[in-house]
Amino acid sequence: MRTVLLLIALAATLPSLAQTPAPQPARIDYASVAEALKDLEARDGNGTVVAHADGWIIVNEPLASAQWSFAPSGHYAYPAVVRRIIKRSTDGTVSVETASVCEAPQAECSKLLSEFAAMNDRITQAVKARARQGSTPPPR
Repeated sequence: MRTVLLLIALAATLPSLAQTPAPQPARIDYASVAEALKDLEARDGNGTVVAHADGWIIVNEPLASAQWSFAPSGHYAYPAVVRRIIKRSTDGTVSVETASVCEAPQAECSKLLSEFAAMNDRITQAVKARARQGSTPPPR
């Protein structure tokens, strides 16, 4: 009898579990790369830092832990922007949330995102390595 009641209670919760939306992938709320660049450059100096490096336009938003990378003209994936947000969980693990707007052909956009995924992996590995070093007691 107890098992039957447990099964009935579990069955009653299944519809609500099925309706729980899956987490949505990160997205950028700009219609185009040019729109994103125009808006972000207008914020320069107001908690946002715009820099230029090797043709790339890099926009840092320190308070949001976000970095926007705009591909330079002549780049295979131009026009494209990739936003990365560094996220720290309560247990200290770090992840990188990546979103993009890429107006180049799909193959080039995929290649660009693969390169950023590799950089994201290096970031998380570096954070893990620093955490391991910090947890090691100093030598006597």
